[in-house]
Amino acid sequence: MKSLLKWGFPCLLVYMVFLIIKLPAVQVLARLPLPEDIQLNGVSGTIWNGQAQQLLVRGLPIEQLSWQLAFLPLLTGTAQVYVDGGNIRQMDEISIKGDISVAKDKLQADNLQLYLPTDWVIASLALPIAINASGRFKLVLQELDYSGHCQILNGKGHWLKAQVQGNSQPILLGNFDADLSCVNQEIVLTVNEPNLFGLSAVARIPADFNFNISGRFKPDDELPQEVHQAAQFFGQKDGQGYYSIRF
Repeated sequence: MKSLLKWGFPCLLVYMVFLIIKLPAVQVLARLPLPEDIQLNGVSGTIWNGQAQQLLVRGLPIEQLSWQLAFLPLLTGTAQVYVDGGNIRQMDEISIKGDISVAKDKLQADNLQLYLPTDWVIASLALPIAINASGRFKLVLQELDYSGHCQILNGKGHWLKAQVQGNSQPILLGNFDADLSCVNQEIVLTVNEPNLFGLSAVARIPADFNFNISGRFKPDDELPQEVHQAAQFFGQKDGQGYYSIRF
């Protein structure tokens, strides 16, 4: 009996560790109460090192997502995971890469890089005129701590290869750069000149995500006349030739 206990317990322990290490992701995720607006398709691998053919977040797809889940943070109720999904070279795909930690209502991220197709973002804005825009939005978050509202945010935002469709051909606008920060527990995105559109603006995103944007713009004289004509939908110019933005 002593010999059985001597060797049986270590063997059982090794077996249990083996089961945990090889725990199939599809079995675990099928039992988790995921939010209704999040859906994983084509799951494979283990819960610690797994893949999904597609992740849908509010209808937006991230293709070929892979993750690496850390074990020790789970002991304190935190899911710490490195994610890598989408094709960074495909303009019409979402791409994400970086470290994310989730614990109850707390979201943290380090060195997170996210690419979003421009047309998907523009479609969510209540603009006074319809705009057919293309290019890609890039977010680089060095640090994010969000617990019901914005605690810490250090990062950059970019609109890369920005262009809008004119009457006869695309109108190239170049690149736009923005700073990301937290101010009064709100996410703040600040765009400054120089840029071809003469745009400077501040977007504030509170906890309820009912964001507002204020700023001004003055299209460069080199831009086509139709751009200057469309700008008139934003009202009258000020004394410096700028149009005001309020959303």
